[in-house]
Amino acid sequence: MTTPAPAGPAQRTLVLVRHSKASHDALTDLERPLTSRGRDMADALARDLQIVVGDADLLLVSPAARARQSAQPVQRRLRPADTRVEPAIYHEGPYGILSLVTTLDDEVRTVVVVGHEPTVSVLAHMLHDTDDALGSQVSFGVPTGTALILEVPTSWTGLGPHGAHLARVLTAAR
Repeated sequence: MTTPAPAGPAQRTLVLVRHSKASHDALTDLERPLTSRGRDMADALARDLQIVVGDADLLLVSPAARARQSAQPVQRRLRPADTRVEPAIYHEGPYGILSLVTTLDDEVRTVVVVGHEPTVSVLAHMLHDTDDALGSQVSFGVPTGTALILEVPTSWTGLGPHGAHLARVLTAAR
């Protein structure tokens, strides 16, 4: 893997993560925990993100147990200055995440969002600025334990449809 080039004056990075493999053994969907394999996948993905992205400024996490558990290794490895559990990630779909991101201060350079399908792939596809193979691949959804890395060339407040570039897709080893 390669180290990313330093961000330009306005460059920001948005990482959309689909939680790792979850159990179906829970009373409610919000309570579904990761499986043992899911915990291993989450750690492997966090290791890859550490290499590709480096540190994060902000980690936004769905309140679902599987997302919070998937975020733990990301938090350990990317050492965000702030971590917040945001119900909008679970309840409000792609536009809920977009509304969270577009209110961020310009000092925030790298944001990682840990959420769910189809929300993360729909949002990445909507934000992607190019009709290419990577965008097409993401339009069909992404497997558990996947991170979609988008380069955002503007301030967060200016982010909207076709306003970012899907630069890379990382999927944890199966």
